[in-house]
Amino acid sequence: YEELRRKFYTTPKSYLDLIGLYLSLLGEKRDELGTARDRLLNGLKKLDETNSVVDSMKHELGELQPILEEKSKATAILLEQVAKDQAEAETIAEKVGKEEAEVKVQAAETKVIADDAKADLDEAMPALEAAVNSLSSLSKGDITEVKSFPKPPPLVQMTMEAVCVLLGEKPDWDTAKKVLSDSNFMNRLLTFGKDNISEKTIKQLKKYIDDPLYTPDQVARQSNAAKSLCMWSRAMEVYSRVAKLVEPKRQALAAAEATLKAANETLAGKQAQLKAVQDKVAMLQKQLANAQAEQKSLQDQAEVTEKRLERAGKLTSGLADEQVRWKDTADDLGHQTDLLVRSEEHTSEL
Repeated sequence: YEELRRKFYTTPKSYLDLIGLYLSLLGEKRDELGTARDRLLNGLKKLDETNSVVDSMKHELGELQPILEEKSKATAILLEQVAKDQAEAETIAEKVGKEEAEVKVQAAETKVIADDAKADLDEAMPALEAAVNSLSSLSKGDITEVKSFPKPPPLVQMTMEAVCVLLGEKPDWDTAKKVLSDSNFMNRLLTFGKDNISEKTIKQLKKYIDDPLYTPDQVARQSNAAKSLCMWSRAMEVYSRVAKLVEPKRQALAAAEATLKAANETLAGKQAQLKAVQDKVAMLQKQLANAQAEQKSLQDQAEVTEKRLERAGKLTSGLADEQVRWKDTADDLGHQTDLLVRSEEHTSEL
């Protein structure tokens, strides 16, 4: 007015627009200061949380160290035990392998002895079985036919003399007739103790066996019934001869089988011992694998914690000075926000 000599008037609308503009600017300023302050406060909060996590990790790492040491010692002891038991198992396995080889050799030798004895017996058994089968076919009529001869044919008499020699009777026709008349005659032949024929009996029987005419076929020409008795007497001689050869082999076989049985029992004991040691080694190896896995897990956990501590340490160390500045700046922004609030309150009062 002093300069232009004119008066200016503010209308109510202009005054209200002025207040609205002021309030808009005040709101923007409050948002700006609040956002900046919240950012700083959040940063301070994160730093505090990081420091808390660092302390927690330090505590965790401190607790892990003695556990790791204990696990390392236990694993070392277990590893030593596994190596020791494994070496023992290998030693026993080597011994068992040698004994298995020896037992196989003994079993092969025993089989050779058994096969040899069986081969000898196979020579006598067909003749013996044929004789027994032939005797089974004899009837009372056949026996009556033989003893009815007042003067038997030579080969029939030779046959009965051979039978009497084996039965321990006097080798003549009168005695032969008495033997044939015995109701127990057939049973005496069938149950004859072929394993106990004496040398004297065999020696007496030999003169008949060595006679080229004394064969079942030749005897059958004179008496078919006497043929079976001839077969029986010859079978007894063959069996006795073979039995003398087989008996030492039987004794050797029995001794070999006893030795083999003892060796198998010893081997079975060693194999059981080996299995027990191998099972123990397997169990220890499983325990060792579990212990090593647990130890590695703890080591990995400790390494991860150490790396996190290292990174967190660098972060907190680098932001240590910033933390003070951020706090001062946040406080200053808070103070500025308080001043804005007062200005707003003052404006409201106006």
